Amino acid sequence: MSRPPGSDLDGLITVVSPAHNAARFYARWRQSIAAQMYEHLEVILVDDGSDDSLESQLPPESGCIRYLRQEHRGPGAARNLAIRSAHGSFIAFLDLDDLWDKGHLQRLHAVLQEHPEAGIAQGLIRKFLREPDGKLSYCSDAYRFVNLGASLFRREVFDQCGLFDEDLRFGEDFDLIIRCWEQGIRKIDVPAVSLLYCRHEGNMTNGKSIVDLGAVQVYKRRLDRMRAGLVDLSVIQARGIGFPDYIGRTAGPFDEGSREALEL
Repeated sequence: MSRPPGSDLDGLITVVSPAHNAARFYARWRQSIAAQMYEHLEVILVDDGSDDSLESQLPPESGCIRYLRQEHRGPGAARNLAIRSAHGSFIAFLDLDDLWDKGHLQRLHAVLQEHPEAGIAQGLIRKFLREPDGKLSYCSDAYRFVNLGASLFRREVFDQCGLFDEDLRFGEDFDLIIRCWEQGIRKIDVPAVSLLYCRHEGNMTNGKSIVDLGAVQVYKRRLDRMRAGLVDLSVIQARGIGFPDYIGRTAGPFDEGSREALEL
């Protein structure tokens, strides 16, 4: 993971955004990041082998956005490429179809500054969708669960726990959070909405079973680490928080039935 020599980047946040055929979301994604009004920002957009018009949408002078491209290898590999190239002391994630609530980066960065012993700060999530008339509506209440876009990580977390497992096309985020819990990484839960999670027919997780989403593979990896003696149970016990409390409630269905207008 590189940093420019002699740079003072303690407040720099690197935003990591993998994209595969997500050009239609590019303008809204860029507006969502700009609306954060966070000055010390680096954005790395990784094109994961798209064959749409994503690259052509980047203006000649793209400011803080760095564009990287790789062959189609999945979101884990795309995020790893960005993390290895990141200059920031903190790592945030935003998929192109999702949005951040205003103030998300500032809130979570302030929490990590107040808690130097913590490696992760995590806000709440609300799902939204586009109605047939084109308007955006929330379709869930706020909840907390595994979703990288709702969190801010210290970059040292990836040095200690490792990067994303590139062999997992699904569940790579869940696998990372399990390893963070195993390593005793403290996570501060912030009771404010951070991520607006877009539900649409193109979501990678649509129609997938628990097996399809990689849960069996993820838990097998955990068992393999335990059998190999790579998990120190005393570290977990010292933190005093069980895994269900660490990750939050299980995410509900695609559309939870509630409706509230979303104004951007």
